[in-house]
Amino acid sequence: MSKADYTMKGLFTLLSPRAFAEVAKVEIPVGWFVISHRWMPEKVGRRLLHGRWSKIKSPNGEIFRILRFSTNLEGSPSQGSGQIVLDRVGWLDLQGRAENVDIPIQLEFIQARWWQFPKLAVAHPDPTIRLSGRLGLWSVFLGALSIILAIWALWKTYNP
Repeated sequence: MSKADYTMKGLFTLLSPRAFAEVAKVEIPVGWFVISHRWMPEKVGRRLLHGRWSKIKSPNGEIFRILRFSTNLEGSPSQGSGQIVLDRVGWLDLQGRAENVDIPIQLEFIQARWWQFPKLAVAHPDPTIRLSGRLGLWSVFLGALSIILAIWALWKTYNP
């Protein structure tokens, strides 16, 4: 099992983070999602994937969240369906902001790639992390711009 590649698909129903906290006696941080440990039967695979960024795709949209497994949720790949603990805003985005969002939805979980990390920084559900991500991206852009301008100035100085 490579920690860089995984794909899981199924029909999922939403379990609110508050309801999950009552059952599991643990709260989920903002930006995380939880599915049953049965979706990844190998313990080594679960340990490699826990805490990794995932792209969650539905027919109506996609979001990025951090993966966590739990023994307190229902569902498995053999059943093809299960429960997911996810923030309400993410669930609305996956439903395409439809009127009726309390229905199960077909989801696909894919490991986020390195080139998607800038999008992760500005799409996080926590506003403080979004702000720091945007500031970080601006600083990278301005740093690269200063290097380009310095090289251009040196070029123009020695090659008028």
